[in-house]
Amino acid sequence: MHDHGRLTRRGMLWSVLLTGFLVMFLSSGIKGAYQIYFRDLAEFFDLGRGAFALSGAMFGLCLGIFSPFVGALCDRFGPYPCLLSGGAAAALAFFMLGNISEYGWFLFSYGIVAAYAFAALTFVPVGVLIDRVFPAKHKGLAFAVVSNGVAIGFIVLSPLWVWLNSWMSWGDLANYLAIAFALLVALPVFLVSRVFVVPAEGAVSGQKPDSDTVIDHLKKPLFMLLAVSFAGCGSSMAFIDIHLVPLIQERTMSLPGSGTSTVAIMLSVLGVFELAGAMVVGYIAGRLNSARLLAMLYAVRALSLAMLSVANSPSLFIFFAVVFGLTYMGTVILTSMLCLRCYGARIKGKMFGLLFSVHQVAVFLTAWLGGFARDLTGDYTMTTLGVTAFCLLAVGAALALKGATDSQGDREPDGNIEQAVVGNR
Repeated sequence: MHDHGRLTRRGMLWSVLLTGFLVMFLSSGIKGAYQIYFRDLAEFFDLGRGAFALSGAMFGLCLGIFSPFVGALCDRFGPYPCLLSGGAAAALAFFMLGNISEYGWFLFSYGIVAAYAFAALTFVPVGVLIDRVFPAKHKGLAFAVVSNGVAIGFIVLSPLWVWLNSWMSWGDLANYLAIAFALLVALPVFLVSRVFVVPAEGAVSGQKPDSDTVIDHLKKPLFMLLAVSFAGCGSSMAFIDIHLVPLIQERTMSLPGSGTSTVAIMLSVLGVFELAGAMVVGYIAGRLNSARLLAMLYAVRALSLAMLSVANSPSLFIFFAVVFGLTYMGTVILTSMLCLRCYGARIKGKMFGLLFSVHQVAVFLTAWLGGFARDLTGDYTMTTLGVTAFCLLAVGAALALKGATDSQGDREPDGNIEQAVVGNR
C-alpha cells in the first residue's frame, strides 16, 4: 500500500509537470504568432509598422501591470483558478483577434486581453504551483523543466508560424489558436485541478507568522535588492529580443551571406543552451546558495555582453550565444526561489508579480533607450555596454541579497507533496 501511494503521488507530480510544461509551451504562441504575422497585420489594418507596434508596446506594458494582480489571485485562490482564467482569456483573445476588422478592437484584444492571458499562464502562477507541490530540494529543477516550455515553444513553434504564414490567413490561425487554448490549456488544467488539489492561501501551513503587509515589504531594502537584480534580467533579455539581431546584421554586412547564416545559427545555439542552462541551474539551485548563484549568473552574463561589445566575427557571436544562453532562464528560476524564501508562500505570488512589473519596466527602457543610443552613436556599442553595466549592478544586488536572505531565516513552508495529497483527501 505504501509503494502504491508513492506511485500515485509520483504520477500526480508528473501530471503537474506535464500540464505546466504544456501550458507554457502553448503560451509562447501568444507572442510568437503575433511577431511572425506582424507585417501582414499592419498591412491589413492599413497602418505603418510604427503605428501598429503600439499593440505590442501595450501588450508589454499591460503584462507588467497584470503580473501583481495575477500574483495576488494565486495567493488568494491558488494557482489553478489563475491558470484557468489565463486559458479562457487566451481563447477569448484569439477568437476576437480572428473576427475583427477594426484596429481599436485589435488593440484591446491583443494589448489587454492577450496580455492578461500571458501573465496568467507563465512564470508567476506556474512558480506558485511548483512552490506548493514540490519539496524545497526539487523546486528549482521542477521550475526549470516547466519554464523550458516557453523556450521549446519558441524553438518548435516559430518555424510553424513561418510556414503557416505562407498560406494561412491570420483570421484562420487565430480561430484555431482559440480552440487550442480552450482544449489544450484550460481543459487539462481543469482536469488536473479536480484530481490533485493544491492548497490555497488559507491552507498553506508551516510558515512563520508575518504581520507585515505587501506595502511594508515594498519599503524594505530586501525588495529593492530583488528588484534591481531582476531588472538586470529584464534589461538583458530585452537586448537579446530586440537589439541583438540588428547588431549582428550590422557587423556582418561586409561578409557576403554570413549575416543571415550567423543569425540563424546563433539563435539556434542560444535556444539549445538556454534549455541546458535552465536544467543545470534548476538541478544545483537546491544545493547552493541561491543569491550567490544568481550573482554568478549575472557576472557571466556581464562578461559575455562586454565581449559582445567588441565582437565582429561569426565565431565570437556563436560563442556569445553559448555563454549567454547558459544564464538565460536561470535568473528567473533563482529569483522565484528567493522570492519564496524571503516572503513565504502566502504572499509570494504578489511579490513575484511586483518584481515582474519592475522586470517589464527594464524591458521597456532597454528597448527604447537602446534604440535611441544606436541612432545617436551609429552602432550598438553604447547600448551593449549599458546593458553590461546593468548586469554588473545586478551582481552587486545579488551579492547583497545573500546577506539579507541569510538574516531572514528560512521562511519557506514545508510545501511537499504530502500536504497536497492531504488536501485532496
